[in-house]
Parts: sequence; C-alpha cells; structure tokens
Amino acid sequence: MPTLFRKIRKVLLSQNRLTKYLLYAIGEIVLVVIGILLALQINTWNQEKNNKKEEQFYLRKLQTNLVQDTVHLSTRTRQLSYTLDSLNSLEAQLRDENLKEFKNENMFYGLITLFRIQPQTSTFDNLISTGKLELISNQSIVDSLFNYYNDINNYTNQQLAADETYTRESIGPKLLEIEGGMFNGLKSSLSKKDVIFVLNAIELRKLLINGIYQSYLTTLNRNRNIYEMIEFELTSGFD
Repeated sequence: MPTLFRKIRKVLLSQNRLTKYLLYAIGEIVLVVIGILLALQINTWNQEKNNKKEEQFYLRKLQTNLVQDTVHLSTRTRQLSYTLDSLNSLEAQLRDENLKEFKNENMFYGLITLFRIQPQTSTFDNLISTGKLELISNQSIVDSLFNYYNDINNYTNQQLAADETYTRESIGPKLLEIEGGMFNGLKSSLSKKDVIFVLNAIELRKLLINGIYQSYLTTLNRNRNIYEMIEFELTSGFD
C-alpha cells in the first residue's frame, strides 16, 4: 500500500498537478489518522475487555471471602445464642435456694467464653494495595465493602475488646478465687458473696453478649446484601 501511494504521488508531481497532489496528500494523511484512531480504539476495546475479565475474577474472589465470613459469623452467632441460654440457666440455678448442685458442671464456661472474629479481607486488601480497586465499576459495591469491613474492624471489634477485657480482668480472676465451687458442680460451696458476684457478672456479660450478637446479625445481613449485589453484577453486567 505505501508503494502504491508513492507511485501515485510521483505521477501527480510529474504531471505538475499541484492541486490534485495536495488533495491526495490530505487524503493520505486522513487515512493514516483513521488507521491510528482505529488501532487506538481496538487497543481500548481489548483493554476494556481485559479489565472486565479481571473485574469478574476479583468479584468472584470477594464472594468467596464473603462466604467464608458467613460461615464464621453463623458459627459465632450459634455460640453466642448457646452461651446466652447457658447464662440464663446458670442464673436461674443460682437463684434457686433449694438447689445444692448445678445441673451441669460446665455452667460457668458461659462466663469465660470469648467470641473473636477475623474477617476474610485478603481480596479487598489486595485490591487496595495494588491500586486495582478502580476495576470494580459498581461504586455501590465498593462503598458497601468499605462500610462492611470498617464496621467489623471498628465497632464490632470494640464490642469484642470490651467483653474480653471484662472477662479476663474481672470475671476470670474472681472465678479462680472461688474455692472448689467453680467447676465441681457444687453450688453449696459458693459463698453468698460469690453468688452475688456471679449474678452481677451474668447480667453484665449478657448485656455485652447481646450487643455482640446483634452486631453479628447486622454484619451477616450486610454480608448477604453485598454478595447479592456482586452476583447481580456478575450475571447482568458481563453479558
């Protein structure tokens, strides 16, 4: 093609047809520009296609992390619910003046059980550290992920920290001081002072655990909403 253009240009110049040559030269420039624009457009299309594939890859990995969180959170909520039932049972038995032995020798474990959670942030952290978060085209998904992880790492973890501090620094040491009455199932070995302390500890622990329980339920709901948002994006946004 360049050879043909050169031949046409040579003929026009040899015939001294300046106007036609100028028109030809302009046309040649236009063709070159069009070729460059087409090449750039094709490159843009290819880049957008690759970005979409990469976005889809990360969205599915985010879903995997959310599923892992769901499993962990569901397990924790069941443990919290069981612990609340255990504390209510312990409280009822402590208030029963005719009861000499606890029905379950492990009743006190509800006072010292901890409920940490570590969200799976590997994909989200990777998107941020590599600067690829902008690949996620749906800003609502990005904002929801930020809120989801921030709430866990700040609000929920603050609740957990308060519960752990109270359990380790107040309840745990005091229970260890109870002579023979902590895990042997003998209610009769508890002094009146011990019973009052444990009843107060139960009330405060239930308050803390209820807060954590509600927080986990809220987190689970947000988790499912984000998962569904991503699923909708994958099924409708990549056709």
